[in-house]
Amino acid sequence: MKEFVIIEIGSTNTKGYLYKDGEVKSLGFKTIEFKNHYKKENKIDEEDKKLLFSFVNEIKIDRTYVFGTSIFRNLTDEQKDEWLKEFKEKTELDFRIVTSDMENEYTVYGAIADIDYDGKIAVMIGGGGSTELSIVEKKKIIEKANSSFGAMDTTDMFPDIKTDKASTDYDLMVEETKKLVNVPKNKADILILAGGDYIYFYEELNYPVMKNKFYDNPLQPYSLDVETMDKLDRNFFYEVSLDEVCERTKNEGWWRGARGMRLCVKALVDILDVKYIIPTRISMVYGIVEKTKNNEL
Repeated sequence: MKEFVIIEIGSTNTKGYLYKDGEVKSLGFKTIEFKNHYKKENKIDEEDKKLLFSFVNEIKIDRTYVFGTSIFRNLTDEQKDEWLKEFKEKTELDFRIVTSDMENEYTVYGAIADIDYDGKIAVMIGGGGSTELSIVEKKKIIEKANSSFGAMDTTDMFPDIKTDKASTDYDLMVEETKKLVNVPKNKADILILAGGDYIYFYEELNYPVMKNKFYDNPLQPYSLDVETMDKLDRNFFYEVSLDEVCERTKNEGWWRGARGMRLCVKALVDILDVKYIIPTRISMVYGIVEKTKNNEL
């Protein structure tokens, strides 16, 4: 199977990838706030459906595989049946709902496949409606701690972080976010941030990151000590104009949830006693690619 497209559909972001000639290439992403809108009427929003169908039909090819996470796991049996049928009708494609464990497994595979590190590493898979966490030692998962909260939940708790500049005390928000975490038994010095475009966050804000000094991996080129991360995040909450960033990037949906995601990251950093973070663009696509190539899906 030389060429195929994989589409990941989460609570907030939908991403497309092309696998061709042994390489994975991004086909872009679309911010569609499924979870936020679902909570209003307990059903998938009609406008969100239209945005999704348009995105999928624009990038699909003969071999295209679609995977839904988080919010789609929470649909009732009747809603799932209706959704799978409607998606097939509108796109001519099957829609697969992955469990949190499957999402964790696929993403961790991409995060640890080509690294050489002796200590424990945590892999955080951050999303709009869920947060998966794995502790890895010698390329094996030794503990999982999945939590049913994400960036949309923290922005709901503290609505002012979606405004131009936040007003709620940062430390208070972090402590409240920690209460949502399914706390693992193990600690880790390094936290790999996966499941979202964390490099995009640093690039667009022109925030400094340093070369990954722990191992060489083209998917994980950067690292950042947590003291610097904390300083930059506080700046993002109270000094950076979110309105300006949204206008400049033309990506309002993503940025209005970004402060909520930063709270999720900080909560895990504190709980795990992390010393360094590694921001990445890694998602579950890399694990899915391997299984698709081997006809295991």
